[in-house]
Amino acid sequence: MSQRNDLPKTMRRAVFTGPGQITLETVPVPVPAPDQMLIEVKAVGLCTMEQRFYKGSGPYPFLGGHEIAGVVRARGSAVMSEAQLGDLVTVAQLTRCGECYFCRRGLDHLCVHADDQPAPGAAWGPGGLADFMLARGYEVYRLNPDVPYEEGCLTEPLACCTRSVGRAGIRFGDTVVVTGAGIMGLLHVKLAKLRGARVIVSEPSAARRRVAEEHGADLTVDPTAGSMVDFVRAQTDGRGAEAVFYTAGGPRTVEDCIKATVKGGTVVLYGSTHPDPNVSLNANGIHYDEITITGTYRQDRESFREAARMISLREVDMRPFVSAVVPLSDVDRGFKLAANPENYRVIVVPGTGAGK
Repeated sequence: MSQRNDLPKTMRRAVFTGPGQITLETVPVPVPAPDQMLIEVKAVGLCTMEQRFYKGSGPYPFLGGHEIAGVVRARGSAVMSEAQLGDLVTVAQLTRCGECYFCRRGLDHLCVHADDQPAPGAAWGPGGLADFMLARGYEVYRLNPDVPYEEGCLTEPLACCTRSVGRAGIRFGDTVVVTGAGIMGLLHVKLAKLRGARVIVSEPSAARRRVAEEHGADLTVDPTAGSMVDFVRAQTDGRGAEAVFYTAGGPRTVEDCIKATVKGGTVVLYGSTHPDPNVSLNANGIHYDEITITGTYRQDRESFREAARMISLREVDMRPFVSAVVPLSDVDRGFKLAANPENYRVIVVPGTGAGK
């Protein structure tokens, strides 16, 4: 194993012990197994997953933090990754066993071991909210050294959206609809524009509609003030959009997404519908119009590679999505900031992560 000689013996990590309860523990710095790297964590985004655990989804104790940027400090002897000691990296913290049915089908993001449940009472989770963490070699992707930590940790959400947009087969000149102008909706806007599409954003908040326009949306519509479906059809000579991405809105919005899609078009269900997952479908309409309805979940290896390259090459500007930066010692305040719907991503910086 190769490693820095000045590594500390102990580190801090944030442990979710119950709803609204986070404790900072001091534990030994872990030693990498032969197939692992030790990452000094520099920045972590507070995703909706961590926010759900903060609100009480459990089980506890939970080690949150899966949107990660850091620096390689040690490498196990069997690691094959191109990332070397001192490299800036991002981490795709998702088990891909390579041996289950889905991994062998090329669907490694659906690996049956990705959601292994912990032993009762044992701390579990991605573990990025800490000064150091372990990552398997295949999880580590190198970033250009000039990428700010706070932007590099957003590779994971960009990768999820990259995979989503890739599933729609967008062509130059297509009309794309995105429902919701949260961070994921806005990333869909940016990626669709990179593929040469005209983008319509459906969003009830006037402030967020303005932000969507600043990020490249060609048109916006308030779905509470009129029919989103009628608006889309009016902008497409009555046909509908070639691709419609659902990122927020609930079951009624999903139904409108299908109605707003052109014959032969694609609806991508990027977001889930909580608490009610039930949607009414016109099966004959889908049949006769040959509409494809598909879901997308997580990121796969290729979408993560693409996202890391886009951020490294600054093809997608992630700076506007960083709403606040807090130290690990103030992580509880970070979650309170993340609960504000006006904020996008709140970034936690362990140690001396800020300021790159």
